[in-house]
Amino acid sequence: MSTAAVVTHPADGRDLRGVLAELLKLDHIIGGLVVAPDGLLIAANLPREVEAEPLSAVAAALGRELELQGPRLRRGTFPTAHFASVSGSAFLGSTPVGYIVLLGEPRADWEAVRSELRGALGRVYRAWAG
Repeated sequence: MSTAAVVTHPADGRDLRGVLAELLKLDHIIGGLVVAPDGLLIAANLPREVEAEPLSAVAAALGRELELQGPRLRRGTFPTAHFASVSGSAFLGSTPVGYIVLLGEPRADWEAVRSELRGALGRVYRAWAG
C-alpha cells in the first residue's frame, strides 16, 4: 500500500513552480523548494519555521558536491539523494536548472516520494535539456 497521494503531473516541466506544487501534494511532504546551482532560490513553499535562503544554500552545496564526487567515486551522476533523521527527511533531485528539494515528515514513504521525484525530474529534463 502506497502512502503517496495521487499526483496529476503538469504538462510542462518548464513550469518549475507547478512541478514543485504537484510534489507538495504527496502525503507527509511538508515543504519544498527549487534552487539554482549557485544557491539562488527559484521557488519555495516551506513551513514557517524553515528559512528558505539558508536551505537554498545548503541544497546547492550538497547538490554540487554530489555531482562532483559521484564520478570520482565511480558512482556516476546522482539523480536523487535522501537524507533522513528522527525529525524528518530531505529529498534532493538534480535537474538541468538546479535542484528540487522536498522536506518530509518522519512517516513519509521514502520509496513513493523518490518515485514521484524521479518522475518530476524526468519531466524537467525533457523540458530543459533540449
